[in-house]
Amino acid sequence: MGLNKMQMKKSMGCISQILRDAGLSIDIVGITAVAGLLSSEVLKDPKKSDQEISADEAFEFFDVDGNGDIQKGDIEVFLNLAGIQDIEEITEKAAELMDQVDSNQDGRVSRQEWRKSWSSVDSLRLFRDKVTDDGLKAEMVAKYGKCGPENIPLYAFGNKMSLYRLPSYPTNPDDRPGADCVFFGCPFDASSTYRMGARFGPAAVRRASQMTSFNYAPWIERDFSNMKIFDAGDAAATPFDILTAMNQVYLFAKRLWNSSKTVIGIGGDHALTWCLLRAARDFNNGDPVALVHLDAHLDTGEEYHGNKLSHGTALRRAMEDGCVDVEKSTHIGIHGSMGGADLMKEDEEKGWLTITLDDFVQKGPEEVAEIVKERIGDAPAIISFDVDVLEPGECPGIGFPEPGGMRCRELFSFLRALKGINVIGGEVCEFTPEYDSNEVTAHACAQGAYEIMCLALDNVEDPPE
Repeated sequence: MGLNKMQMKKSMGCISQILRDAGLSIDIVGITAVAGLLSSEVLKDPKKSDQEISADEAFEFFDVDGNGDIQKGDIEVFLNLAGIQDIEEITEKAAELMDQVDSNQDGRVSRQEWRKSWSSVDSLRLFRDKVTDDGLKAEMVAKYGKCGPENIPLYAFGNKMSLYRLPSYPTNPDDRPGADCVFFGCPFDASSTYRMGARFGPAAVRRASQMTSFNYAPWIERDFSNMKIFDAGDAAATPFDILTAMNQVYLFAKRLWNSSKTVIGIGGDHALTWCLLRAARDFNNGDPVALVHLDAHLDTGEEYHGNKLSHGTALRRAMEDGCVDVEKSTHIGIHGSMGGADLMKEDEEKGWLTITLDDFVQKGPEEVAEIVKERIGDAPAIISFDVDVLEPGECPGIGFPEPGGMRCRELFSFLRALKGINVIGGEVCEFTPEYDSNEVTAHACAQGAYEIMCLALDNVEDPPE
């Protein structure tokens, strides 16, 4: 083949530099992957022009989750991987690209739409060199491979002890059967600002959930024993880079929705909400979803201590990302002091309905549920349950406690009164087991996630016997 040691040495040097620039190493990527990269680098035709890069080759790269379509979240992941760090720039560029390429505006770019746009859309030309960048490909596999990240944090126990003793959902998306509901853990707390330890929440909820009988919910007279319900393990997000972690969790949830009617996450801190809502938006064909937000805090701030990525800004990011149908969404249980009146006024101007805990107590769980149901109508909805909405004297395992919260009984009465809305998923977040001295909070989280599942599956027909 005419290859010499000098070519091999030069190519190996290029690959090593690419990996260093990407924050990777040969140990992380693996010898096999490096050998493949070396082969492609040595054999690469230097005369190959940008114009010769096929639309299909680019499509495979941009379709990050592998569902056969390119959606806004896929493009956001690619833009971040390509080096863009500013969240607003990523959101704007992704929206611009979708507007240009998604010709029928259905929230999905098909292979046919992509082929038509690949040579004609100017903004896509900026990424032609990225499509054939072997270092970027290696980083994509290491961070966002279809079976999850290659580097899994030590505390991401996965489904070795499954939620509610459910069967495990296959790690490889290609092996997954269709499901009625899939649960997953999100052991991540790097965006927390007070008590740490929510990363251990999924493991504690799994332990507590062993006591849940699960199969039959008498308050809706539904038997789930014949439904296809699974535990998908943990979305193993890196603790060292919040934006990368958010992309990892988003893709994990999105891939679950590719084969499941309902997806429910258990955190982890409130950053999980943004990830889940991004995936829900894509599942809803690019349209925003209604949000039932149970929380002591609004979490719609622009920044927290100068940082746009924190558990206190998750809903602002989701709103800017086109994930939340604000006119159909409600904050419930807000209580405690605030830094000022501006944020609540801003939310009201944007279209949010805020029901404070004082209002909740005065009206009662059932009446508040009716208000929320009327507001949502038949829109697809996500239930977000932040445990700090609860009274810390009853449930102490809270990362950011606010005294004077809701009782568990009130919470479950409210959730059960939501019967009939179109719930497509939900999440439980901000549970910090270290402070849960009596494990009551863990059981409240397990029951809360189960209640969300009951709402979602009450709309699903029983499988044939």
